[in-house]
Amino acid sequence: MNKKEAMTSRERFLAASRGLPVDRVPVFYWLNPHGCCKLMAQYKPYDGFWGNMAGRFLWNRFHNTGEMNAPYLWRFAPLMMDFFVFNTAAEYAFQLGSDMGMFQHSTPYRFAKFGFENWRFVTKDVYGTVRSIGSGIYEDTHEPPIKKVEDLRTYRFPDLSDASRYNIIRKMRRKYPDKCLSSAVWGAFDFPEQSLFGTERYLTFLVDYPEEMQDFLTRWTNNEINIIRNSVKAGADAIFILDDYGYNNRTFLSPRMWKNMIYPHLKRIIDETHEAGAFAILHSCGFQMTLLDAYVEAGLDMLQAFQPMAGNDLATAYAKYGDKLTFITGIDTQRGESMSPQEFKEDILKAYKIGREKNRFVLGTTHEMQYTMPEANIKTIFETVAEIHAGQY
Repeated sequence: MNKKEAMTSRERFLAASRGLPVDRVPVFYWLNPHGCCKLMAQYKPYDGFWGNMAGRFLWNRFHNTGEMNAPYLWRFAPLMMDFFVFNTAAEYAFQLGSDMGMFQHSTPYRFAKFGFENWRFVTKDVYGTVRSIGSGIYEDTHEPPIKKVEDLRTYRFPDLSDASRYNIIRKMRRKYPDKCLSSAVWGAFDFPEQSLFGTERYLTFLVDYPEEMQDFLTRWTNNEINIIRNSVKAGADAIFILDDYGYNNRTFLSPRMWKNMIYPHLKRIIDETHEAGAFAILHSCGFQMTLLDAYVEAGLDMLQAFQPMAGNDLATAYAKYGDKLTFITGIDTQRGESMSPQEFKEDILKAYKIGREKNRFVLGTTHEMQYTMPEANIKTIFETVAEIHAGQY
């Protein structure tokens, strides 16, 4: 990477999105609520008394009562850092050195109602999806709102235009004027597939009712475009598009079906993001290699995740697309859990040395850092990044 004089995080990320020289490699950390609480308790306190107290308490209760085998209450309790102390993980990432934070625009975006049924924590979000905590640490879809083809025509989207829903972005813009802020939206595949339909029903409808599904997904995209415009108006620099397209070594849909059914909506979101004055980041888990041409064609600025475990080859992809598309990757939060600290460090440095050859690279976690990351490897991440920034490599 060509060096420039010292830049702010905001300037650094914007330069990386355009392939321009940066003063140092930008960094992106993404933490899940349980992992966030663990870091507060075991690595570095959160800079906020009550948030730090809550995070440490919730981690200790979750950890000391058995983690995945903990009683129900303490198993889901760390999610409260996301629900009630909203966006704590993103702000904490700033304190850990992340140049960008990803924010969801308001708590009502996550759920409109919540309560307990049969001793289970149950939520209903503004899209009408009912979820509950099952045997894991995340909510599972309990009842999707779309069950038959007639629902595609009658489904009513929530009005998310109220400016107060975007106050978190305004607050962070005032508090962190020099940081890069991104606002999360959902693409046309992942959230509708998992939360509005259920996977089997969504895929079946794509085949059996393609015209009705295209009409519905156009309405869905219109809804997300409304979020984009309001987010950028509130101060977001980037739009973080959440839309998983693959699993290990394959995409969920054939490239042809993806291009026909999903790509037009992704391109609209990217175009509208640019029109609003922001840059577009796509988070997409799983195998991505066969979709890279389409991302470039659509004008995507940044691709986040690019998980090696899913069959993605950074060296090959970066050699071909590194002058057209910025990759946010390199801190492998999946394989890194089973590596020794030295192996993990070498893996991070390998990705960094590939990325530094051009200007379109951000050293970032390949997904949210989970609580299962060993403490020694957590330290390895931050120590290795500090050494890179000190010019050791």
